[in-house]
Amino acid sequence: MSAVAALSVAAVLPLSASAVRPGPTPPADAPAKATAATAAGVCNLSAPTRVAISRPYLELPIRISGNCTAAGSTSYWVLTHPSRGPVNEVGFEDTTTYPWDILSDDPIGVQKFVADGAWDPADQPLTQNSPTTTIKLAAGAWISSTRTADVVTLKGTSLLYSVSKNIFFKRSASGVFQYRDRGTTTWKNLKAVTTNSAGEATMAYRYTPLRDYRFALYSTSISWDLASATTTR
Repeated sequence: MSAVAALSVAAVLPLSASAVRPGPTPPADAPAKATAATAAGVCNLSAPTRVAISRPYLELPIRISGNCTAAGSTSYWVLTHPSRGPVNEVGFEDTTTYPWDILSDDPIGVQKFVADGAWDPADQPLTQNSPTTTIKLAAGAWISSTRTADVVTLKGTSLLYSVSKNIFFKRSASGVFQYRDRGTTTWKNLKAVTTNSAGEATMAYRYTPLRDYRFALYSTSISWDLASATTTR
């Protein structure tokens, strides 16, 4: 049976320094930024909080809410890494949205969109939120299965996205084989494993009725948890 695969949508460690990329920036003659005493309202940014790097370039949706959505409003945020500093800028100018673009060699980890100024159509300053996001590498999980009489054999494969080669490569990782009885929706753990250096782990056991199986990987400091597609034996 051919392997059943699931690759995370959405990076060897992309922690090299990366200067902030060009993006929307407040003009030199922009009005003063808001303080608690001067704010005419609020402007809040919403962005994905969990990002997996799986290709050289990603463009992710962002949106704003509050007193900055009308034509003539402007708002800016700088995505900032705690040790690497500014990474990228996002913003809204009048009716133009500058999306959040991510390059595969951007730093990973928990980062914050730091407020960089927002104004309503009358140029009145607005207070802004500073949401956080976590960027990690995309993982991949495959499962294949065979049955001989009442013996079910499962093979799981773990992968990780390489930013240097722009491919998923097999690597050792901790995971778990899971099963779901037919007609149910709950996945249960069958056996915890660690794949070898080739990214593979195998188990076999006796069980006669049909079951659904999958191979799930745990989250790590550099990659997100992920489950493979399903195989039935």
